[in-house]
Amino acid sequence: MSECPLCKGDNVCAISNEKNPETCWCMNVQIPAQLLECAASNRETCICQTCVEEWNKKGAEY
Repeated sequence: MSECPLCKGDNVCAISNEKNPETCWCMNVQIPAQLLECAASNRETCICQTCVEEWNKKGAEY
């Protein structure tokens, strides 16, 4: 399991699960720059889909 730097949940990363990166869920979404900045302290792990969806619903209030 690869951990989301924001919620500490499983980020379901294709690369960390030794799968083709092109099959990863993140290849089909745009992750806001502000959200990436929130996770900037740990650039080695990906943000999970749930956190991306919550950010897109709430915006900067996240």
